[in-house]
Amino acid sequence: MRDRLRQWYATRRFAPDRLKKAALTDTLHAIYLPYWTFDALVRAEWEAQSGYYYYTTEYVKDPQGRTTAQQVRHIRWEPSAGQMEHFFDDELVAGTAGIHPDLLSQVESFPTGELKPYDPAYVRGWTVERYQIDLRKATEASQFRMEQRIQHYCAAQVPGDTHAQLRVATRYFHRTFKHILVPVWLVSYTYGTKHYQMLVNGYTGAIAGERPISYVKVFFYIILPVIILFVIFALANS
Repeated sequence: MRDRLRQWYATRRFAPDRLKKAALTDTLHAIYLPYWTFDALVRAEWEAQSGYYYYTTEYVKDPQGRTTAQQVRHIRWEPSAGQMEHFFDDELVAGTAGIHPDLLSQVESFPTGELKPYDPAYVRGWTVERYQIDLRKATEASQFRMEQRIQHYCAAQVPGDTHAQLRVATRYFHRTFKHILVPVWLVSYTYGTKHYQMLVNGYTGAIAGERPISYVKVFFYIILPVIILFVIFALANS
C-alpha cells in the first residue's frame, strides 16, 4: 500500500518535491468507515410536453440586398405521459462526517454483495469509526439521490427531440436499510496552513486524493514558457 501511495504522489506533476519524496506514508491509517445502505422499489408516473423539431425555409436579405434561403428550426409541442419502476439495491450513504465527501465519491463503490456478518477478527488492528450521520439524515440523503435518478430515468422515456415541464410522482415500496462497515486507507496531513486527505478503497484499490500545488513549478512549467513564446512572437513581429 505504501508503494502505491508513493507511485500516486509521483504522478502529481505540480506537487512539491519534498511531498513526493516523503509520500506522507507515516500518516497512513487503516479505518473501517460506517455506511448506510438502502433498498427501495420506486414506482413513478410522469407527464411532460414532448417537443418535435421541424424546419421551414425562410428567405432573408443580406446587407448587399441579396436574398438567401436558410433553414429555421421550430418545435411542435405535444403532451405525453408514462410510468416506470426501478429497484434500488444497496444505495450507499456515508455515515462519516470526517472524510471529505468528494474523495469518498471518487473511490466508491464498495461491493456490498460480498458483505460478511460482523466479526471482531475482521476489524482487529483497524480503527472503527462511529456513525456521525444518523438514520434520519441518511434516509433523506438516500431519497434525494433516488429522486434525482428517477427524474433522469423518466426524462429518458419522454418521446420526441426535446421535452419541457416534466412532472414526476413517485411512490416507495419495500424500503429497508442496514448499516455496514467498509475498509479504507486514509492519509491525512497538513501542508502549510491547509488540511489534505488521500483515500484508498480497501476493496478495489481506487485512489483519490488532495495535494498542495507548488506554484514555483506552475511558474516554470506553464507561465514562463508562455512568457517566452510571447516575447519570441513579439520580437518576430517587431
